[in-house]
Amino acid sequence: MCDVLVLEDDDLVLDVMVQALEDAGYAVRMAEHGDEALEYLASGPCRLMLSDINLGEPMNGFDVVERARAARPDLKVIYLSGMPSNWAGRAFDERTRRLNKPFRFEELLRAIQEMGVWPSQPPALGVERSTF
Repeated sequence: MCDVLVLEDDDLVLDVMVQALEDAGYAVRMAEHGDEALEYLASGPCRLMLSDINLGEPMNGFDVVERARAARPDLKVIYLSGMPSNWAGRAFDERTRRLNKPFRFEELLRAIQEMGVWPSQPPALGVERSTF
């Protein structure tokens, strides 16, 4: 089981986010493409999905989550975007949050924990991250 599935098309951002979450004690899976994220969700449970919006492919983050929730309506999601226009006209329910890029790692951890997802593994000691 994974705690957090990270869907991000920027390799550097994906690597840093995954490492920081693992350092905090989360069991993390990563996906660079929407289809990859959907395949993982179909094959195993995940408690939360972090999804970039603009993925540089036909499906954006909203499309991926819509498909994922067709099979897993309870899936918790935090959308990530550096473009405030992505939030225009969108309402989010208790299963969904959003974070504007850039954000501090503490903001991400707070958002994850506010959704009731806590690390399943002991965190690494002496490792600090401040921003993405």
